[in-house]
Amino acid sequence: MSPTGGPVPAGFEPASFTAVGDSDYWLLGSVPCRTGRCSAILRTTDGGSSFAGIPAPRLTAAGADAAAAATPTLRFADRLDGFAFITGAGGVFYATHDGGATWRRLALGAVLAFATGGGNAYAVTARCSPQRCTAYRFERSQTSADVWRGAAVPFAPDSPVLDLAAHGSNVWLLGTLAAQSSSGKDELALSTDGGGTFVTRPGPCVPGLGGALAPTSATVVWAVCPTGMSAGAWRSIDGGATFTRLTTPPLVNSAALAPASQDTAVLARNGVGSQLLRTTDAGATWSSPSTPGAATYVPWIGFTDADVGAALVQTGYDASAKIAHQSLWRTTDGGATWSTVRIR
Repeated sequence: MSPTGGPVPAGFEPASFTAVGDSDYWLLGSVPCRTGRCSAILRTTDGGSSFAGIPAPRLTAAGADAAAAATPTLRFADRLDGFAFITGAGGVFYATHDGGATWRRLALGAVLAFATGGGNAYAVTARCSPQRCTAYRFERSQTSADVWRGAAVPFAPDSPVLDLAAHGSNVWLLGTLAAQSSSGKDELALSTDGGGTFVTRPGPCVPGLGGALAPTSATVVWAVCPTGMSAGAWRSIDGGATFTRLTTPPLVNSAALAPASQDTAVLARNGVGSQLLRTTDAGATWSSPSTPGAATYVPWIGFTDADVGAALVQTGYDASAKIAHQSLWRTTDGGATWSTVRIR
């Protein structure tokens, strides 16, 4: 079934991917407009055979933070409930509950990290200026209703460099503990009751540099952590209580890791001339999957389930327009082979 909506606008460049099923996904990107580039959203319900344009909120950072704003992000929790946002100071946060037909801007403060799971949406917010953030809060709401309830974050962060992940009722918050910013490990807060209560312990990453968590179940959590000079990949089999570092080829700080299951994952090394790598034995060994071509950079890669995944792949840069050209790759065999999706 083809998606309902308008035509694909000319000059569309994808920037964010989100899916709620193997064939049902959205792309947030930009198109040329009178002010330069404007937000646009495409939806497919047939796995990318056809796309339709749907309304997009105005995703523009405000004030002095606009030039350094994060890339806009789109996340749908189900076919009706979605969120579009720019994180950090000067960012914006919108919600839709009718599949993107209409969007409502929410006043949550600066959203620093966001995740959905088990019918809930989670965010870490703060009051931020270009110099610093204060008044950190952990917010949660049912995805179907904009009724957000805030509480203190489970630890005092040293900076707004945070990562939030969720799987079912399990929630993980990764960041640097202010009182121990010079220690060897960052801080990881774990919740098994939808963010109601947390326990904290050392995380797998280097303080102050951030990291990305990717749970595939309540117990198996993968992670990739920049170190300042390179990056490392990690895996936990006890819900994040402990992590084991994986043996990988050299990785740059911007490496991205996408697990398909508890044992299978795809790694974008993101170094010059590097290709994707894939493991099916929990990181013991890595091999090169089949891809449609070379990629200068993979800003995002992820899986909908154990078989179907997608990657946004940078293939070039238009200096005059100041925009990266990106392609959408897709896999249906757990990352073993990838093909290009024609956006039309």
